[in-house]
Amino acid sequence: MQSQFWVIGGEYTDSGFTRLADGTSQVFGPFSDYRQAQTVWREHSMNNRHLAMTRFTIAANAGRP
Repeated sequence: MQSQFWVIGGEYTDSGFTRLADGTSQVFGPFSDYRQAQTVWREHSMNNRHLAMTRFTIAANAGRP
């Protein structure tokens, strides 16, 4: 099994970005390579850049050989 990548995020309740606001979480994926996930991450990050409390990140799980 190869690695998979997800874009996760949403609106946070605090400026430390430790807790997502209820009902705002978003998950996109899985993607088979990092580049695909990065393209989606960039799109969502740019589309929400005017929202100071919204953030997205790329998460991965390590595949087994």
